[in-house]
Amino acid sequence: MPTGSGPDGSRPARLLLAGVRFYQNYISPLKMGSTCRFEPTCSAYALRVISAWGAVTGIVLTLVRLSKCGPWHPGGYDPAPQLRRPEDHPGCPYCTLTTTKES
Repeated sequence: MPTGSGPDGSRPARLLLAGVRFYQNYISPLKMGSTCRFEPTCSAYALRVISAWGAVTGIVLTLVRLSKCGPWHPGGYDPAPQLRRPEDHPGCPYCTLTTTKES
C-alpha cells in the first residue's frame, strides 16, 4: 500500500511532481516536436504514477517506463497502473484511472 500518495502526497512526491512539471514547461518545449513513443507521454505517466503511488513506487514505475525508450521497444499505449483500492485516496484523480484505453 503506498503511503503519502494522493493529491496531497508526501514532500518527496511533491518535489518530484514539481520537477516533472518543470521539465514539461521549460525543457520539453526546447525539443523539436514530440519524441516520446508512448501514449501517454513519459512525463504525463510520471505525474500519474507519482501522484497515485507515492514517491518511491512512482520513481520505480517511471524508471521502468523510461527503460523501454529506445528502438528495441515499439511504444504505443502504455497506461499507468491503477491503484488496487482507490477509496484509500479520495480526491486523487489518478487513483481511479482504468488500464483500458479511453475513447
